[in-house]
Amino acid sequence: MKKVIFASLLCIFSSSTIANEQSLTTECSTCFSYEQFKTSAKSNAQLDKTRDVYVMNLEALTIKKFEVSKRFSGYKTLTGTGGEPDGRGGKMKGIKVPTYSVTVKDHNVEQSVLNNFYNLSDAKKQVMMSVQSLKADEVPSEIAGSVWDLVGSSSIQNKVARHYNGNTNLRNDLTNFANATDKVSGLLNVDKIMVQVSFSDGSTAIFSLYAVINGDLIWDFERGSDVDLNKVKPNFDTKNAESYDFDKGGADVFVDFYNAAKRAGVSFTSTSSEGAQTGGRVTCATKNLDKYICTYTR
Repeated sequence: MKKVIFASLLCIFSSSTIANEQSLTTECSTCFSYEQFKTSAKSNAQLDKTRDVYVMNLEALTIKKFEVSKRFSGYKTLTGTGGEPDGRGGKMKGIKVPTYSVTVKDHNVEQSVLNNFYNLSDAKKQVMMSVQSLKADEVPSEIAGSVWDLVGSSSIQNKVARHYNGNTNLRNDLTNFANATDKVSGLLNVDKIMVQVSFSDGSTAIFSLYAVINGDLIWDFERGSDVDLNKVKPNFDTKNAESYDFDKGGADVFVDFYNAAKRAGVSFTSTSSEGAQTGGRVTCATKNLDKYICTYTR
């Protein structure tokens, strides 16, 4: 069965059989010049191996083939290191680091590879058109009324994702995209597919496609922002100092923020006599080493 797993900023599509030193096809949406394509290929060289690397820009309809190899060439001493006392009456030696040589040769792209590339490009274009259409499909308020409702709540995150999984066009286009990847030999790295959705309070959230397993779409909540452009993360940050403003969102959005923070165990103090539903500005910081406290003012 087809399994697509997305990792970090890239997704890795792989078939059931994997051979040694497989060719790699990798997407580089920022590659336009020959040198940019070459640099991308060079960065995918493997030590003591020679492999073919295809670098593609799906939007620009450009693909280039390179043969890359990487070899150990020796050591170099980092400048500015060494000479310091070693604590035993001597001097520390300079730090030596290994150096490598990378060879990159360009080749013509085979016609069969070109055909698969054009099919993949067309499929990706259809996916992105479906993704754009989702912006007009607001998250139902009975699922979540604000991006803050998603913070620290995997249940609500999954409910939002499930709502958009019901979009027939998106599912069909992603299925076609996955089928197009089956035609590509070796390993295939493509950029994450990101989806922006909106809520009734004007806030937005960005989800990334984490996996497609047996036709099921699995999404990850990446980040979001509210109407005051406060950054919203999947889990409330209780390590770093942060300030939040609620000039536009006012008391309603503040309450959503307050509830998200409380789910993370955050304590609140106030400089206002009107309590937690006043909105205004909130400043959060670690106090007494083990407590993360948010202070709100009108």
